[in-house]
Amino acid sequence: MKRYDTISIVQISFLFMTAIGLKNHVTVIPHLVAAGKRDAWISVLFALVCILIWGFLIKYIHKATAPDNIFEWIEKQINKKVKWFISIPCSLLCVFLGAVTLKEMVSWTSVTYLPFTPIFFLIASLVGLCLFLALTSLQTIVTVNTLVLIAIVVFGFFVAFANLQFKDYSLLKPILEHGFRPVIEGTIFPLSGLVELIAFLFLQHKVHGKITYKAFLINALILSWLIFGPLTGSIIEFGPMEAARQKYPAFEEWGIVTLGRFIEHVDFLSIYQWITGALIRITFFLFVSIEVLALKDNRKRKVVLLIYALIIIILNLLPMSEFLFYRFIKQIMMPATFGFFLFLSILLGLFVFIKNRTKRRLNYVQDQEETTT
Repeated sequence: MKRYDTISIVQISFLFMTAIGLKNHVTVIPHLVAAGKRDAWISVLFALVCILIWGFLIKYIHKATAPDNIFEWIEKQINKKVKWFISIPCSLLCVFLGAVTLKEMVSWTSVTYLPFTPIFFLIASLVGLCLFLALTSLQTIVTVNTLVLIAIVVFGFFVAFANLQFKDYSLLKPILEHGFRPVIEGTIFPLSGLVELIAFLFLQHKVHGKITYKAFLINALILSWLIFGPLTGSIIEFGPMEAARQKYPAFEEWGIVTLGRFIEHVDFLSIYQWITGALIRITFFLFVSIEVLALKDNRKRKVVLLIYALIIIILNLLPMSEFLFYRFIKQIMMPATFGFFLFLSILLGLFVFIKNRTKRRLNYVQDQEETTT
């Protein structure tokens, strides 16, 4: 593997902050606050504990398979058919996650500030840009991400501090007003975002150096905060009932930003956050969808990427009401994402356990033969 084709732990962490952070910031929060209401923030803490425990499994798999592409490792150590049986559904899921992100972004764009722009133009232009970026290299993607992430973080802190005047922390009480059931029901939503940290394994062959549990821990904390911060912000600014009615509570917070008497209506800055976040997330999943297939031929990679881009466009052109799309994300997409990646990690862990056990047995037999000769 060539050095220029690899990235550092810091760079991949920045990439996760944008690509996974967008889902945590935008997609997860409305469903979480609707399920957990005032206690939705407790669900985030529960999800974080679960993910940190799951992180030990990720570390166990990484330690045994790095620095190989994990799907190439499956092909060599298990079976080529098993590799394709796992990698193809994983690749298609990545494409589907990118399509859902685009659908949300285009829907919000057409409603808020471009109501008369043709939907096809919005879809095709963003997918074309993402395809172009995905065809370059991971280093190019992380460089672009680092540049746009700086402004995203600055704007995020800006809206948080600008709205301090409207925050009423007493709205977080009483705690557990309706018991633990809403908290448990809401935990699945942050888990569906945090479980995407399995991408550490998908890109381990692109990261120079070992991926430590400390790195996983820091990423999990950051991504959890990207849910926890705007979630609690929406509750203490609008109240739990009003926040639950809002489609995107995190971006509604921009609508009340005022600086003194003369500066307001700065919610146009949220447009930058959403578009750049969607750009990086869709590009990221397009790139990962090819990496999990472990295609060596550059021409095949380009053809498959082009097909995937067309699939994303077609999926977004299919008619679906906003109500059905909302229910689809809540009841199908997020639970299925969590379930699939959890099952995949357990399966990979089982593969590693079997190979390690077989290796230990072979070493034991060899040692016994050496002692008898």
